[in-house]
Amino acid sequence: MTDRILGKLRNDPAWFAVAVFAFIFLGLFLLWPLSTVLHYSFLDEEGAFTLEGYRTFFTDPDYTDSLKNTLILGFSVTATSLLLGSSLALVVSRCRFALAGAVSILPLVTLVVPDVVVAAAWILLIGRQGIITGLLSHFGIAMPSLYSWWGLIFTMTLNSYVYVFVIMLGAFKLMDRSLEEAGLGLGRPMPEVLSGITMPLMIPSLLSAALVVFTHVIGNFGIPAILGARIPVLSVKAYNEFVSEMGGNPLMQTTMASILIAIGLLVLLAQKYLVERRQFQMESGRTPEKVRLTGGSRIAAGVFVAIVMILSLCPAAVVIVTAFTKTTGPVLHYGEWTLENVQYALFSAPEPLYNSLWLASVATLAGVVFSIASAYLIVKRRCLLTGVLDFVVALPLTIAGTVLGIALINTFNDGPIVLTGTWIIMSLAYFLRRMPLSVRAAVGPLHNLRDSVEEASVSLGVPSLPTFFKVVLPVLGPSVASAAVLMWVTSLSELSSTIVLYYGGMSTMPIEIFQQVDSGRLAIACAWSLLLLATIFIPLFIANTFFRLKIGKAE
Repeated sequence: MTDRILGKLRNDPAWFAVAVFAFIFLGLFLLWPLSTVLHYSFLDEEGAFTLEGYRTFFTDPDYTDSLKNTLILGFSVTATSLLLGSSLALVVSRCRFALAGAVSILPLVTLVVPDVVVAAAWILLIGRQGIITGLLSHFGIAMPSLYSWWGLIFTMTLNSYVYVFVIMLGAFKLMDRSLEEAGLGLGRPMPEVLSGITMPLMIPSLLSAALVVFTHVIGNFGIPAILGARIPVLSVKAYNEFVSEMGGNPLMQTTMASILIAIGLLVLLAQKYLVERRQFQMESGRTPEKVRLTGGSRIAAGVFVAIVMILSLCPAAVVIVTAFTKTTGPVLHYGEWTLENVQYALFSAPEPLYNSLWLASVATLAGVVFSIASAYLIVKRRCLLTGVLDFVVALPLTIAGTVLGIALINTFNDGPIVLTGTWIIMSLAYFLRRMPLSVRAAVGPLHNLRDSVEEASVSLGVPSLPTFFKVVLPVLGPSVASAAVLMWVTSLSELSSTIVLYYGGMSTMPIEIFQQVDSGRLAIACAWSLLLLATIFIPLFIANTFFRLKIGKAE
């Protein structure tokens, strides 16, 4: 029984100690806060057991509507993102045509442009006073309101499809082409081969992509908060309850937080169950060859990719232009240029810039160290204990940022550990939110490292821990470095947990952007957005150019 639980850890005290530390850390700062939220959702103001919170939630239309809207939005955006992302991945992986190589910039841009920046940019383009809206009105064409279901689904799809694209592109490239060749050799046309052979083999990857998109959407705060005022969703409503109930009864905020956690866990368990039932093994050495398109198919593919690229790059382009545009209150004077907006962001209130850089750096440093150790335990010290660790480190992917923030505050607001009102709790939230990215980045290369390499080192008298630093770590270097940069830049753009946790003197750039958008000062918001994009893209440029880490590259 002990061998089954501990496996190789039983005879490896150094890595056993690392595993114990990982469980203690995650238990203290992840599982305890989540269980605290669940516990508080069953307590009334006097601390007595009650189901009143859940009764109110499932009988009050305000709450049931928010649950229904959250699920509708989650499934709708997941469906549209799967369709767009997998179609783009299939075209890019199987075909040669103009612009195919340029698609590699999409993950780089789309993944790091903050949600709140995306929402602000589309307001400037197709909002009530948007540029495109104004142009179309001269021709008598009325744009439908962006502050609606179509606006939310449209914006969030363009903000989410790239997750599907990246996952599916890798899956299409790893497929053994002999399977498709066999289908073609039997006289089946390519559309039938794709639908009957290729796509069924892609189901595990599709389910993984669906999990990432769905949890990203239901946990998103920035876009629904800005565009969805008439469509309440749980992530925004939980925050509103948190703000209105500070110092009061936390019943409804913890109830909604618990329901969001339950939704994420159910989706994660369903995804794991379905994937395990659809496991395939195949050789990946003979990847499918790309077909050079000609004629109408070439034009159609080029137009499709061009439209996706334009829509994806629009937010960044609008931000750059608007940041240098003269403004009178909320009125923007396009064509009149100024540096005042950027100067304000840089010199009048630089503290959010410093705060963002500090918090993201601390979270990334801690996250990379923790992730390397966890990934090694999960892959190279496989046992029941590390299997549980694998599940626990994936939990933050399913937890909304606002929910995690509420959980941390409810747990560390008093008692033996008080972190509320400190930068530590903010950096801790960033660490928990982004750490799974680094773990997944390290797991892949570790699977490719044969155990015999380590065993040879150990047989020569080198203990397991020094062997890890001398043999394993060099193999992980490029992948972990890539994940570290992505973890750092996505921490810089984190809004969902920050909106709950920040306090006076610790505002961040995403908070400034959100507040400026909320007050209608879009030029100042874009100036902050430009500054945020600069702090994101400069390190990415350095990493890709000088260290050749290929962050976000699709090819």
